[in-house]
Amino acid sequence: MYGFKDEAVKILKALFEASTFFKLHRIPELFCGFERRPNEGPTHYPVACHPQAWSAGAVFLILQGCLGLSIEKNEIIFKYPKLPQFLEELWIKDLTLKNGKVDLHLKKHGDDVVINIIKKKET
Repeated sequence: MYGFKDEAVKILKALFEASTFFKLHRIPELFCGFERRPNEGPTHYPVACHPQAWSAGAVFLILQGCLGLSIEKNEIIFKYPKLPQFLEELWIKDLTLKNGKVDLHLKKHGDDVVINIIKKKET
């Protein structure tokens, strides 16, 4: 995300808020928004695919950017992770690496994010 973590957090928050107006929180491929008004969601496009794979996948890429998450040489790296206000904790299960899998628990602690390894399985 080229160091734009605050912007990524803002986008993640906005996508989550928009998802609350869609059935089962499924983000369509296309929706429209104007200036926000209380209790009104984005404008639905009737012909938009709902859900859409790239819309669903985009959320995970934005989350990866918020966490500064990368995998290098079979190591998981978190570079200055941030979580939005509404997301106090996050579980990542079965994150697959070259030599195994890991379950992680991330929790906000003030402005920081604490990362705990819950389970580690080497193959």
